Amino acid sequence: MQHQTIKGLVIRETDFGESNRYITVLTEQGTKIEVLCHNVRIRNGRLSAAVRLFCFSEFTLYQKGDKYTLNDATLIHSFWGVAQDMEIYALSCYFSECVMAMAESSELEPQTTKLILYALRAVSEQKRNQKLVKAAFELKIMAICGFAPDLSACGACLKPINGQVYFSVREGVVIDKDCKKRIGGKDFVALSSGTYEAMKYILSCDMSKLFSFTLGTESLNQLSILCEQYTLYHLGRGFSSLDFYRTLCP
Repeated sequence: MQHQTIKGLVIRETDFGESNRYITVLTEQGTKIEVLCHNVRIRNGRLSAAVRLFCFSEFTLYQKGDKYTLNDATLIHSFWGVAQDMEIYALSCYFSECVMAMAESSELEPQTTKLILYALRAVSEQKRNQKLVKAAFELKIMAICGFAPDLSACGACLKPINGQVYFSVREGVVIDKDCKKRIGGKDFVALSSGTYEAMKYILSCDMSKLFSFTLGTESLNQLSILCEQYTLYHLGRGFSSLDFYRTLCP
């Protein structure tokens, strides 16, 4: 067996037996690993606090092939507070499901881990609008994993856009008013100036400032709809946690 120490976030947990648990850890490097944890659910267990869902911890593991077994763990930071509000908990589970889906479709990067940590902090502190955090998370994770829309110029004529901007979820590009008239563009919707600027900001800003913007109600609603649609379309799947979140925040 090989011994190693890593830091990572628990993004899924599955209890089995009387005291055991499997956890999925998103490491600092952006990789996803499954870890077997023996006897962590016993009363007053020394390691139990570090291997719960939404805990960022340092793990000492034994590795045999692609199998990992927990030897020791130290809690660095927990986001247990998200479980105190059902809406926030459902949204946090959606963030985790998105990361899990990305792990299946592309190679993760360290930025992915940073993103979910910042998102969990934002929703747990409740200082940012949930709808804004969700939309920014969706667009940013798509960009990190290679699915960024191109907002730099008109996708039809390749010229800078002046005036009204139109965006297609399916094509992942923007076009100007003249090109929309010329090509039809039934899939393209008119963006408010606020939505367009917010999307550009999300794609280009430093991770630490991802949620540091505000939008009017109309633009925020449009941003929320488009970022969710873009994520679901380009991943080609839905999420049970998102369905549950929608029942709480229709």
